Amino acid sequence: MQKVMIALLAGLALLALPADSNAQGDVMQVSDGSQIRYAVSVPESYDGSEAVPMVLALHYGWGGDGPPPRSYGEGYMRLLVEPALRELGAVIVAPDCPAAARRWSEPGSDRAVMELLDHVRSEYRIDADRILVTGFSLGGHGTWFMASHHPEIFSAAVPMAGWAQPEWLENMGALPLYVIHARDDEVVPLAAAEEAVAAAEAKGVPVDLVVVEKLTHYDTARYVTYLRDAVPWIQAIWSR
Repeated sequence: MQKVMIALLAGLALLALPADSNAQGDVMQVSDGSQIRYAVSVPESYDGSEAVPMVLALHYGWGGDGPPPRSYGEGYMRLLVEPALRELGAVIVAPDCPAAARRWSEPGSDRAVMELLDHVRSEYRIDADRILVTGFSLGGHGTWFMASHHPEIFSAAVPMAGWAQPEWLENMGALPLYVIHARDDEVVPLAAAEEAVAAAEAKGVPVDLVVVEKLTHYDTARYVTYLRDAVPWIQAIWSR
């Protein structure tokens, strides 16, 4: 049942693509010889005259074997991240998780994503002090990973419906976190997020936990409201 629901999410994400989408899909060669597929959404106001923020959007999991469907990252971005964070005026980068890794926390994914961010920063004028990572479910897990392994890259992190490995929190430093999780999440229990938040706070990490009512793990599109509510928090972080 879980694989069926994830497949349905993928279909809904692709159906959510607007006809006038300005996302640019591409494939990048990674230094280890592998490839990473990705999409980039550029705000209409971008002209290169000023540095803009960047958002790394990590998609949820997929059912079946092999790589995620093509443009899985773009579908997720259009379903949730772009409509929620449009006000930030950021370049949004949405990779497809490398097939061989199947998790964002695997070394191959980590290397590919970091090289992809370097590539995007070479293509667009990005403000290095305003880079956010966010993701849902598998991507929420990946957000905890990226935030803890690359606190020098990201200025804030918003994991949704995700979980963290306890050892990841050792190196996070003071990177601010805004954690969104549904009370009725039947795939990743709220307790997993609460444990991660408590562990992060014990390490001195500033954390805001938002517990969402009356949503399940598969109500992904309905998380737009709650991710949009994080915009003032993100802007306050970036204005410091």
